[in-house]
Amino acid sequence: LARLQPVAMRLEMKAGRHGCYLLDDTYNNDLAGLALALDALSRQARPGGRTLILSDVLESGLSGPELYARVAKLVQAHGITKLIGVGEEISQRRQESIDDHSERLLVGFTPEQYSPAFPPIKETYFYPSTEAYLASLNPADFQNETILIKGARRFGFERVVAALQQLQHGTVLEVNLDALTHNLHYYRQQLRPSTKLMVMVKAFAYGSGSYEVASLLQFQRADYLAVAYPDEGQQLRESGISLPIMVLNPGPDSFGQLRRYRLEPEIYSLERLRDYLQAAREAAGSPSPLPPLHLKLDTGMRRLGFDEHDLPALLALLTQHRAQLPVASIMTHLAAADDPAHDDFTRQQLSTFQRMAAAIEAILGRPVLKHALNSAGIRRFPEAQFDMVRLGVGLYGVEAGDETSHNLLPVSTLRTTVSQVKTLPADTTVGYGRRGAATAHERRLATLAIGYADGYDRRFSAGAGLVLLHGRRAPVVGSVCMDMVMVDVTDIPETQPGDVAVLFGDGLTIRELAERIGTIPYELLTNVSERVKRVFVSE
Repeated sequence: LARLQPVAMRLEMKAGRHGCYLLDDTYNNDLAGLALALDALSRQARPGGRTLILSDVLESGLSGPELYARVAKLVQAHGITKLIGVGEEISQRRQESIDDHSERLLVGFTPEQYSPAFPPIKETYFYPSTEAYLASLNPADFQNETILIKGARRFGFERVVAALQQLQHGTVLEVNLDALTHNLHYYRQQLRPSTKLMVMVKAFAYGSGSYEVASLLQFQRADYLAVAYPDEGQQLRESGISLPIMVLNPGPDSFGQLRRYRLEPEIYSLERLRDYLQAAREAAGSPSPLPPLHLKLDTGMRRLGFDEHDLPALLALLTQHRAQLPVASIMTHLAAADDPAHDDFTRQQLSTFQRMAAAIEAILGRPVLKHALNSAGIRRFPEAQFDMVRLGVGLYGVEAGDETSHNLLPVSTLRTTVSQVKTLPADTTVGYGRRGAATAHERRLATLAIGYADGYDRRFSAGAGLVLLHGRRAPVVGSVCMDMVMVDVTDIPETQPGDVAVLFGDGLTIRELAERIGTIPYELLTNVSERVKRVFVSE
């Protein structure tokens, strides 16, 4: 019993095979829980079919006909296109509604065999048990579908999930959507009611999963999303995200892509503005003109943006070609908003921004949306909210500075499993280059199923890194390998193969780990490889 793995009591979202997306809710199945899970399906559904794999609904206190009439109403209201029922009760309700009561198996009924219990759905299938369903389950029968797997615990639907999910790699990045929502609300509480919110989902949403985070933000009514490159925006559009999306660094060869997918470019130089003007002329008269642009002003970051000496030429272009160059917003990037030592410089940036933006608005003859604050700026310079702010790494539970950390919840937990445990005699070296130095005493080492190909930084080698096993810290021994890493579990004697190790999360923060190797939390978050399975949880 001590070795049994606990079963999650929450909704988990996972990538499935053949372009599918799974919502795993396999702990219980009552009527209220089904309604909540179907709501989650509606929020997370991607373009394509909506599939429900449903066990008998238990402990409702209702008669069978009344219970499944309510189930049918829920199913119909949420646009289910394929229903797979598993269990004797749900199958019996189906059987009772079919005129032909011959002794056929309760599987594979044709779409013509609709019933009052289950209103017209494109495909319906029924099985008396999970074992009967698993015997006929073919993952290739599901293509580009969003699949809710909702079952009472005794049906063991985790076996269905295992058959349909895409990645079986033992390393998992768990993303807590409730924590992400909490952090979003925390920053919103810092804003005036009129201040709009743009949220950064670039770099795979800081490693968390672009679509899933964007879908939640769309549900939570964010005003804008921002990505780094057009391909990121295209993927979101193709997944059904309709919020306005700003692209931070588009090239001239991507302007057609911006037009097709309604992506709004950040324009940061006279050269790029002239390129966009030429593209606007070429698109003139087309059904889908180029989207509006966002002017980036360099007030001190010295990375991208119009310098103040560019202003006369910029104003001349905007004056001459106002119709072809619609401006959605004016923005700048603060270089050190998180550091009190540079507050005078930050205020200087904000003053320069206001001066340059006012000149642009005067030429355009109208107010324009303005934004300068990042996550740290939202907290430290509330007077500079202007019309919109840009929320970045703070959404993911990380702030540049300690003042806000107690108000934020960690969003991501990186876990892996123990592959093997060895007892090493004294004077034994470990790993490549024998970097794991010999010790004068016997020790136990655990090999974990994660390495630098998964994004676990090589700088964690030779004791710089720590992991949590059974709630205690184990140091890295030797060099981090491509797919594995060794840790010392001498002081954690209960460690066995199959145990779960936490690389970062509760009890071992990503900020602490970043400081141990002289980097920033952003790098550790965004470096988690896409081969690592993302699991999205909601309590």
